[in-house]
Amino acid sequence: MRHAFLILFLPVMVFAQDFSKEDYIYLKRHEHIKIELSKNSFNISKQITEQAEYLTAKKLYFANESLHFDSFISVEDINAYTFLPSTNKIIKVDYIETKREFDNGIFYSDQESKNFTFPAVTKGAVTNLSYREVIKDPRFLGLFRFGTYVPTKSAQLSIEFPKNVSIGYIEFNTENISIAFKKETFKKNNIYTWTVNNIEGFQGENKSESALYFLPHIIIYIKSYEQKGKIYNVLNDVSDLYKWYTSLVKQIDIKFLDKVYKITDDITKPFSTKREKAEAIFNWVQDNITYVAFEDGLGGFIPRGAASVCDKRYGDCKDMANLLYEMLNHADIESYRTWIGTRNRPYSYFEVPTPMVDNHMINTVIIENDTIFLDATDSYVPFGMPSAFTQTKEALLGINDDSFKVLKVPIQNPDKSLTLITSDISIENGIVKVLEKRTFTGYEKVDFITDYTYKKDDKTEEEFLNTTLVLGNNKTKYTNINIENFDNATTALILSYNLSIDNYAKTVADKTYINLNIDRTLSKSKIDIEDRKYSKKIDNTFKKKYTTTFTIPKAYKVSYIPKDLSFDNPEFGYSITYTQKDNTIIQNKTIYINTLSVKKEQFETWNSFIKSLIKAYKKNIVIEHNL
Repeated sequence: MRHAFLILFLPVMVFAQDFSKEDYIYLKRHEHIKIELSKNSFNISKQITEQAEYLTAKKLYFANESLHFDSFISVEDINAYTFLPSTNKIIKVDYIETKREFDNGIFYSDQESKNFTFPAVTKGAVTNLSYREVIKDPRFLGLFRFGTYVPTKSAQLSIEFPKNVSIGYIEFNTENISIAFKKETFKKNNIYTWTVNNIEGFQGENKSESALYFLPHIIIYIKSYEQKGKIYNVLNDVSDLYKWYTSLVKQIDIKFLDKVYKITDDITKPFSTKREKAEAIFNWVQDNITYVAFEDGLGGFIPRGAASVCDKRYGDCKDMANLLYEMLNHADIESYRTWIGTRNRPYSYFEVPTPMVDNHMINTVIIENDTIFLDATDSYVPFGMPSAFTQTKEALLGINDDSFKVLKVPIQNPDKSLTLITSDISIENGIVKVLEKRTFTGYEKVDFITDYTYKKDDKTEEEFLNTTLVLGNNKTKYTNINIENFDNATTALILSYNLSIDNYAKTVADKTYINLNIDRTLSKSKIDIEDRKYSKKIDNTFKKKYTTTFTIPKAYKVSYIPKDLSFDNPEFGYSITYTQKDNTIIQNKTIYINTLSVKKEQFETWNSFIKSLIKAYKKNIVIEHNL
C-alpha cells in the first residue's frame, strides 16, 4: 500500500456547460508525464488520451488525425478506434501511415507524422485515441493547452516525478477559467495535476496575435535534480538555458574561416568607419545568402560553419547569424550571436527559461554605444532596423561562454517607416487625371517589395497596383508605371504612375464635386466590438504624408473647401488641411500608427478614429463655372 499526502487548491465552482449545439467536442484530453531519473539520466514519457464526440455530421473531417514527432520525441503504442453507441460497435484503426513533414517554408525537416483516419465516423460517433510520446531530451517537456479550437469537457495534465527532481511551471491566459490543482506526495514521487472542466472552444480572429496569446495553457519544465547531496541544474533559470545554448555553439564547425575573412576584407575595403563596414557586411549577407529553414534535431539548434554557408550560399537564421558574427568580429566590430523569439511567442526568458521561449536567431552589434539588431533573413529590411516580427521581444546576447545579456528590441519610430505621397490632380473632359509618386522607407518599403515579389505572381503591374493600392474607384487605370531603387537596400523605393479615373468627379447642374482622397487607407479597419474578443495586431508602426495639389480648371471657381479635420491620439491619428493658392487647392494629410497592438479596452477609441477618418475622406471640394 502506498500512502499519499494530498493538497487540493480548489477554484470557484465550475458549472456544467451546455455544448449540445456544437458539432464536435472533446469529451476529454488528458496527458500524463512521467519522469524517471537514474544515474543522472532521465527517462521521460508522456501518455496522451483523447476522446471526442461528433454531435452532428457537419465536421466529419476531424476524423483525419496526425501525430507529429521528430528527433527529440518518438510516438509509440498508438491505439485508436471509433465507438458507435447506436450499435454498441467498436471499429479499430487498422492502417497508420508515417510521413515526413514538409512545407513551403522548410528546406529540410526531421519532423514526421503518423497519419490515420478514424473509421465509420458519423453523427453520434465517439473516437478514442491513446498513445505514448517518449521525450528524449529533458529540456523539451512542451506545453499543454487547457483550451483548444473546440469545446472540451475535461482537460487534464498531470506530471509524476521523483522527489529529488524540482519542477517549474507557469500558466498563461488562465485568469478566466477555473483550474483545480492537486498535489500528491508519495514515498518516492510527487504528482501534480491540473484539471479544467467544460471549457469553451477558442477561435482565432483576423489580424490577431498568435493563439498562444489567448489560449489557456501551461508550460512545465525541469528546474534541477539532486544526486548524492549535489544539485544539478537543468533549466532552473535563463543562465541554464544559455549554458545549453553555449554548449551547442561550441560544436560549430570553424574550419576554413580564411575564406570568410577574405570575403569580409574585400567587402569592407572601401570603407573606413565601423558603421559603414557593418552595413556593407549586413547587405552582402542579405544579398548573397538565401534564407532556407532547417529543422533537423540538434542541427536545428547548432549553426552550420560560416565557410560552408558562404560556399553553398544558403542557410537558415542561425547560419546567417553565425556568418555575420564571424565576419563582423573579423572586421573588429563588436558582434554577438543572439537568440530571440518572434512576436508569435508571448514569453520572457525570465519566466520561461526553456527552448519554448525562442524560435529565431539574429546578430547584435554594438557601434559607438548604439545597439543594432541585425536579421539578414529579412532580405529587404534596411541596416539599423530589426525585422518587424522581432520588435518588443527579448533578445539573448551571448557575450562569452559564461555571460550573456537580455535586451528588448524596441518598437521602431513611425518616422522610420514613412511613405511620402505627392499627387497632382486635374480634370480633363470629365475624367480625373492624376500624376502620383510614392516614396517608401523602412517597413513600408519592405512590405511593398515583399508583396511585389511574392504576391504579384502573373498579374500585370496595373493589376497588382489596383489590388494593392486600391485608389479612386473600380474604373481607375494606371499608365507609365515606374519603380526605382527596388534592389537598393539603402535608398528609398520610388513608385510613380499616372492615373485616369472615369466617373469620379460628379457634376450636378453647374457644380462639380471632386474628392481629393483617392487613397482611403484604413477605411475598412473598423473593429467589430460586439464579436471581437482579442487584440488587433499591427505589424509595424508607420506614417503616411500626402501632399495633393488640385488644379482648378479654367473658367471655374471654388465654391466650397472642406474644413481642417484631425484626430489626435498618442497611438494613432490623422490630420487633414486644405489651402487655396492661386489656381490650386493643396491638401496636406498625415496618417500615423504608433502602436503594434490595439487592446480590447481601446476598441472604442480606435473605432472613433476610423469613423472620424472616414468622415474626413468623404469631404469634397466644390467648384462651379464662373458666370
